[in-house]
Amino acid sequence: MKTGISLMAVVLTAVVVWSLAAADNKAAPSAVGKGATRVGVLDLVKVFNEFEQTKVLNAEIDKYKAKLGEEKVQREDKIDTEKKTLQTFAPDSADYQRRVREVRKMMIEYRAWLESEQQSLTEEHRRWIERTYDMVTQTTATVARAHGIDVIITKEDLDKSVSDTTVLLKQILNRKVVYASPDLDITDEVMKSLNDLFAKSGGAKSIQFGM
Repeated sequence: MKTGISLMAVVLTAVVVWSLAAADNKAAPSAVGKGATRVGVLDLVKVFNEFEQTKVLNAEIDKYKAKLGEEKVQREDKIDTEKKTLQTFAPDSADYQRRVREVRKMMIEYRAWLESEQQSLTEEHRRWIERTYDMVTQTTATVARAHGIDVIITKEDLDKSVSDTTVLLKQILNRKVVYASPDLDITDEVMKSLNDLFAKSGGAKSIQFGM
């Protein structure tokens, strides 16, 4: 009789334990889902390249470089002309020595001008890149919050047109995202928001480069 009671107690205990475990297992997914981190993806390269502000800026930079190129040619031609003029003077004459000093001064001024312009171009371009990146990150954060996304990871399309296998392998190994559901991709929405902001700020008229 005691053996039968003990066996029944063991069976009842096992049923209770199993029921509690099953209840915990059912509750676990909802608890994890509630506190789970939501992740989205963004093609940062595409956003930078296809952002209307970037396109306008690149066009302005090209125009600025062309203008500098024209002035560079004019300065070099002027120096070459002065060098050729030297040949009409006797090397031991006072006019020759005076013109030699003038040519040297022109060359020094030319090199200083060229270095200054190249440095200014680099610095201003850098400021625009930083400004654009700030716009992209802020807009990305706004779009992500609107979708309840906590983290955004950059993704890149694989450029299979490259012939260099080393470059191709480097692309593959440097990719952060191998696969992501299209539902997680906010690239197009971010680009639309950025272009809308650019249009509201004045569009192409708002870009002043090399002023």
